[in-house]
Amino acid sequence: MKKTLIVFLGLLVIVVIGRTSLKLPAVQDKLLEIGTSRIAERGAVPFPKSESLRVYVCGSASPLGMGQAQACIAVITPEHFYLIDSGAGSTDNISRLNLPMSKLDGLLLTHFHSDHIAEIYEVNLNSWVQGRPQPLTIYGPQGVDAVTDAVNAGYRLDRIYRTGHHGEELLPPQLGVLEHETIAPGVVLEDGDLKITAYVGEHPPIHPAVGYRFDYRGRSVVISGDSNVTDETLKIVDGADLLLHDALSLPTVSSLSKALGAAGQSRQSKIVSDVMDYHASAESLIELGEESNVDMVAFYHLVPVPPTSLLKNVFMRGAPDNFLLTEDLMWFELPIDSDEIFVNRP
Repeated sequence: MKKTLIVFLGLLVIVVIGRTSLKLPAVQDKLLEIGTSRIAERGAVPFPKSESLRVYVCGSASPLGMGQAQACIAVITPEHFYLIDSGAGSTDNISRLNLPMSKLDGLLLTHFHSDHIAEIYEVNLNSWVQGRPQPLTIYGPQGVDAVTDAVNAGYRLDRIYRTGHHGEELLPPQLGVLEHETIAPGVVLEDGDLKITAYVGEHPPIHPAVGYRFDYRGRSVVISGDSNVTDETLKIVDGADLLLHDALSLPTVSSLSKALGAAGQSRQSKIVSDVMDYHASAESLIELGEESNVDMVAFYHLVPVPPTSLLKNVFMRGAPDNFLLTEDLMWFELPIDSDEIFVNRP
């Protein structure tokens, strides 16, 4: 007992001394030097090279977020880098993943709900500061011109300030101005071994809402944006390796809407109930998996994000082994000349 007490008192003294020392400028400066060096060294590490098709979850949440960033997916090949949507909080995850923003080729939008476009300018600024050599193009369905022009107008002074402060050599002003391209369903882009195809989603009253399929050297991934499961979904996932699809837990959302109504929160109850109109339920996606030959289905844009094991189990009720829930910072590697899909968790 006496020995235990001595050990405890010794640890207490160490803690007290440690806390006191943190108030000393010399100790603060040394720790600051160590910390900033580690940050700088991490930033200097080049993005790992790979011959694979890689897919990163920069945002897995819907507006019913529960601590995760909103919708954003990155698709990277050895020669290409595209983002699909840019919801709130996603740019921070892009930085945490240390994605090569100087090489960003474009941002593809699925539609113009706020949780898919909230950080368009943050993506633009981040990649501009890191040295992107050409203006960033925003691709999207009809209306992308209005959204892009509004972002350009809203941040015009920001661009002027930053170029004025850092100089045109470091931040050429023309590279800070977003460009846009309106796309239609079909092949959007072919660049070397990469083909990007847009397809129509069902997300009423939004029309058109689109999703995208990426094909690269025999590997493929489909990113839905927001949509119910339709015949178009079944067609676009034919032969795909990986499907990332927005997913809604009907039991959870139904229960939440009912509880809000019972608590007198009728407005919130209706909004939550309305959400069920235009997001794919987990059950409908399980049926899609049974009817198609897609190899893996990953739920993202989760409605709602399940914060507990219980709610995760409810979300995945009845799902087969090739289905999973995404989370921020998760990423997938699809090696060329292989059927493997490697899932990497944060």
